[in-house]
Amino acid sequence: MAILITAIYGLRLAAGLSHIGGEFSFARFNEFQSVLILVLVFLSMALNFGFLLMAMDRLRNEVADLALLDDLTGVGNRRHLLQRLGEECARSDRSGEAFALLVIDLDGFKAINDTHGHAAGDACLQHFTLMAQTRLRPGDLLARTGGDEFCIVLPSSTMREGAMIARRVLDVCRADAEQCAGNDIPIAVSIGVAQWSREIGGYPDRLIAAADHALYDAKKSGRNGYATCEPSPALVPEIQATPETALRKRA
Repeated sequence: MAILITAIYGLRLAAGLSHIGGEFSFARFNEFQSVLILVLVFLSMALNFGFLLMAMDRLRNEVADLALLDDLTGVGNRRHLLQRLGEECARSDRSGEAFALLVIDLDGFKAINDTHGHAAGDACLQHFTLMAQTRLRPGDLLARTGGDEFCIVLPSSTMREGAMIARRVLDVCRADAEQCAGNDIPIAVSIGVAQWSREIGGYPDRLIAAADHALYDAKKSGRNGYATCEPSPALVPEIQATPETALRKRA
């Protein structure tokens, strides 16, 4: 577009100098020069309008991306998690390929807030996010679903691979806690692991409920560990949890 406008300006100048279409004048235009000016105005408006549309489209995409991010940690939020889980469940329902979900809860987080203040609690959440991300694979999604609870979606993964990632996250948290000194706050987590199955189908809330149940087992076993849960065909249809209740925070 810019090249075309420049070419028309050059044509107008050449036409004026060679007296094509009449004598060249900046004060008085003949019909040929008027047509060229109208074309230039139209092309300039079209060019500006195109740039405006591109800027609006880029801004819309940036706003959409921000709507899927957690303000505090910068990872995915609950909305992003549910959107991704819906996509993964639909894909697995078509292909039969399993994927895994981890539900993670920071142990004793309420005590951290009560003892050290909410700013320290926020710092712990941010620090855990950074540690967990170092143990994930390309394509895995880490999301904060509210409070001190996180979820990790592991595409194309089995229960065994989900347990492996859970151990990695636990190991990095434990190693970091061993190095804490002075006013440093050690971070411990409990993790529930569940795998998609045919009985879960295209219903993400069933998978969330299964992983949440495994998290409860990990808490009962003394915390700072992980547990797995593979729902049986007989029990899955009875799970009535919704995404809002299934993603509840366990203290």
